[in-house]
Amino acid sequence: MHPRAETHGNSSGIGVRGMARPDVSAILSILGESPEASAWPEDSLLESGSSGTAWVAEHEGIVIGFLIGRAAADEFEILNAAVARSHRRRGIATQLVAAALEWSRRPGTQRAYLEVRASNEAAIALYKRHGFSPCGRRSRYYQDPVEDAVILSWDRNPTL
Repeated sequence: MHPRAETHGNSSGIGVRGMARPDVSAILSILGESPEASAWPEDSLLESGSSGTAWVAEHEGIVIGFLIGRAAADEFEILNAAVARSHRRRGIATQLVAAALEWSRRPGTQRAYLEVRASNEAAIALYKRHGFSPCGRRSRYYQDPVEDAVILSWDRNPTL
């Protein structure tokens, strides 16, 4: 199922939908103010948008956040995500992660993974609220500044 086929909204007027080509300039702007996110060039964003595993959050027609992932076999990986600085701490990232995980369940995803800067405590807490757990660390994974990545995983059917 392609994420463009669905739009999720809530009472705050924020909706989540599949990313489209015209969204790329807004995403580049969000990335410009989000040093904790991975800086991607325009062509990579366009390719991700066409793959069907990229979402945007919008409010009153303005893109205020995004999440890009990819599915392979029974796994889903969150590759990049950010919310505009002026809209943070309002549950937008929560909506994006929820939409991506909901979509990933349809094709039979059993696990999801992501890397996050070790210093990005807010993102780590967000993912933990969605059931992700730390499962590893990549030394010196990020540049500008050089920093370790914490690897987080989510299991559809966790063992008790």
